Amino acid sequence: MSVVDILIPTIDRPQELAVTLAGIASQDLRDIRVVVADQSARPTHSTPAIATLRRIIEARGGAVQWHCREQLHGIAEQRDFLLGYATADSILLLDDDVFMEPWVLSTLHRILSEENAGFVGAFPAGLSFIDDERPNEQQVEFWHGRVLPEAVEPDSREWERARVHAAANVFHAASGLQLDEVRRYKVAWVGACALYDRRKLEAVGGFSFWSKLPPDHAGEEVLVQNLLLRRWGGCAILPSGTYHAEAPTTIGEAGRKETANALQLLPEMLKRYVPAGESGG
Repeated sequence: MSVVDILIPTIDRPQELAVTLAGIASQDLRDIRVVVADQSARPTHSTPAIATLRRIIEARGGAVQWHCREQLHGIAEQRDFLLGYATADSILLLDDDVFMEPWVLSTLHRILSEENAGFVGAFPAGLSFIDDERPNEQQVEFWHGRVLPEAVEPDSREWERARVHAAANVFHAASGLQLDEVRRYKVAWVGACALYDRRKLEAVGGFSFWSKLPPDHAGEEVLVQNLLLRRWGGCAILPSGTYHAEAPTTIGEAGRKETANALQLLPEMLKRYVPAGESGG
């Protein structure tokens, strides 16, 4: 069994997916299994660049599984499908347009183990905004001591933590850190690249709620991370060591409606998966 399973949903992004796989192929943690759920109109597994990167991952001791699927139920169902194939204790939910520096996966794995948290994320910077300094969006609350459970309510002051995940804010926020200094900071949520404790994720239902949402939806990781924050805590790291390919979103207009956001299910999910007394203060 691998140390980390990397779960990637993808759709019609062969160039961006190649960038993502190149980052995976360069990781200093090599005992990995990559599972891809490909809903592209033309499956990408046999394109030369992607086939080459698959071989590199395998030559370095990893494994790759590829599943070609129809486009039916949206991203939460894709993640639920991928989670069903996961066997490692730690799983990385990685978007198909994120490049990781070689140390990212091993660092996330170490911190997740040390903290016994629900998740640890590394949010990608969009370097097209590297000259767009936004000091009022770069403030972060670092953890001092262990990561603890906390209840982060939508529209609360803590919810504003997500502003650091816009543009190149995480890149700028890390500019004062030493090269060998990785800091944990408090989050409302962190998408695109997050390492989860698989059993804890399954304990809050994983992504089994997908059937309650329209096919075009969003917010699925925001929902599960909110539950995990309350029971076990979570964090992200600076520097993040990750970079966004900045491809256009695959979420359509329908998926941006409030009724299509998975967070609408939070009250129901809290009753089901967060026992009284287990939510952080």
